[in-house]
Amino acid sequence: MSRGPRRPRSVLEVNRVHLMDALEGLKALPDESVDLVITDPPYNIAKKGNKTILKGKRISTMEAWGAWDHYHPYDYDAMMMRVIGECWRILKPRGALYMFTAPQDNGVFVRHAVARGFTFRSQVAMVKKTALPSIFRSAWRSAFEVAFYATKGAAKSFNFLEQAEMVNVYHYPTNHKHTAHPTEKPQELIERFVRVSSKPGDLILDPFMGSGTTAVAAKKHGRRFIGFERSPDYLAMAEKRLKELDHPATTAE
Repeated sequence: MSRGPRRPRSVLEVNRVHLMDALEGLKALPDESVDLVITDPPYNIAKKGNKTILKGKRISTMEAWGAWDHYHPYDYDAMMMRVIGECWRILKPRGALYMFTAPQDNGVFVRHAVARGFTFRSQVAMVKKTALPSIFRSAWRSAFEVAFYATKGAAKSFNFLEQAEMVNVYHYPTNHKHTAHPTEKPQELIERFVRVSSKPGDLILDPFMGSGTTAVAAKKHGRRFIGFERSPDYLAMAEKRLKELDHPATTAE
């Protein structure tokens, strides 16, 4: 039986970060319209009882990262499953997905992505050169994060770089940040994802844009981008970084 015509979706401006919730924005995108998704969703690890160190002060992870990283576990899993499903829908055939997750959740979301139809390709570990000290000395110090790489069928773009750049363990200093966003990812690593898994002119999506690292990486390498961010403060950070690409600071000689 015919399902009838698809419901038309709104047209969103490209090369812009929109002040929108991730799922709201994803639903507005047409089917098979994006070449590459790079995203760093909330990890759901912000809690009042968990402690971390920020600027030398011991505070809760809720204070450090904010309420945006706190969900009921059921709501969080449901949201992530919907995001992965929407990423499948909006990706073109042979498009790619890079998604950061908390280490303990990576396998869960990889399995869901595979069940949705994605082909799992690899994981990329992001290792901090200077990990935070253990406050209570009751567990191993946390020094890495992980992203999974999956494709919608055979990869359309996989531009193998130098051998040293293609190792799936990336070491980075903790002073890499460009903004005050608490979970900003290293721009060099995101640029590497862009260079490997897209070509100039491709459209790159980040539904959890944060401070704009994916947009900056895309623009810097001649790709188009679109993204969603529900925090006006983080959106302002992203817009400032994009403007700085057009008007780089100059130093007097």
